[in-house]
Amino acid sequence: MRNIHTSVLEAIGETPMIQLERFGARVEPTLLAKLEFTNPGGSMKDRAALGMVEWAEREYALQPQDEIIVSTSGNLGLGMAMVCAVKGYRLTCLVDPKVNPSTERCMQLLGAELVKVDEQDHTGGYHLSRLDRLESLQKERPRAVYLDQYDCQAAIDAHRTTTGPEIFAQVEGKLDAIVMATGTGGSSMGVAQFLRKHSPKTEIWLVDEKGSLALPDNGGAAPRFLNGLGTSIAPANFGGAEVHQYVDHIVYVNAEESIAAAAELALSEGILVGGSGGAVVHVMKNLVASNFQLGSTILSLIPDHGSRYTQTQFDPEWLCSMGLDVPSVTYSTVVKQDA
Repeated sequence: MRNIHTSVLEAIGETPMIQLERFGARVEPTLLAKLEFTNPGGSMKDRAALGMVEWAEREYALQPQDEIIVSTSGNLGLGMAMVCAVKGYRLTCLVDPKVNPSTERCMQLLGAELVKVDEQDHTGGYHLSRLDRLESLQKERPRAVYLDQYDCQAAIDAHRTTTGPEIFAQVEGKLDAIVMATGTGGSSMGVAQFLRKHSPKTEIWLVDEKGSLALPDNGGAAPRFLNGLGTSIAPANFGGAEVHQYVDHIVYVNAEESIAAAAELALSEGILVGGSGGAVVHVMKNLVASNFQLGSTILSLIPDHGSRYTQTQFDPEWLCSMGLDVPSVTYSTVVKQDA
């Protein structure tokens, strides 16, 4: 029988690429989107999760029921839970209130133990507080293996050896620009490293949320609202100033314009993406495209699906509670009729 995998882990990768004909109707270049939410765990973090666990197996000779600890805002935890369920490892995820309820529950259904950190750090985020809790957790569980997605060559390698080559093959080596979310740096740096070597003329754009401290020359810490975009530290994955060896442009966006772009993409293409995906397509269409002419090709890398954020970024009440404007294109009106 053909195309039957022996494990769900074999289904990670080989994600589709879609031409955004309607979303990009008013710009000259061809706009593409690579849909990483079609990975079995629902996000591009599946690739990093598998790569990180396979590295740990080689480095620590893991045995069934050994424990792995990760600090995550959601998608990596879900990917790790899936990988650990298949391989028989115990997983503990340090999470914070920004993790959405559906992702939190899915991690639990896949067997992960969740340790929630509620105290904000001095940046207004939770990352440093999670690290403090991690330190005490490691003392309690000295045999557990901690995998740090913010400083992990295995995560970068996972995208350098899979995502990058997939992109290059799908566009047949012809790519004028790529737009990626910043995140923790695994995907963006892995893809950037591959393209610098195999497609050096491709312009590489990174998108981050205002208030993030992930990259050099940021505007300082401020409240952030989009899951999977921005950090309250500078991840070692970016290599500090070395990021400019691989990245041509860095753009900062706000939550409202990212959510509005996600809504526009849903209504025009039937593709529902998360806030980080909205940020990427917003920059691709409204900024990057103006630098290229007819016949050029621009790709956006879409991290995850918008169905995970119906209780946050697509919920008017949540937006108002965060002090954010409700995008006018985001919501349809439900009309109730009497029987």
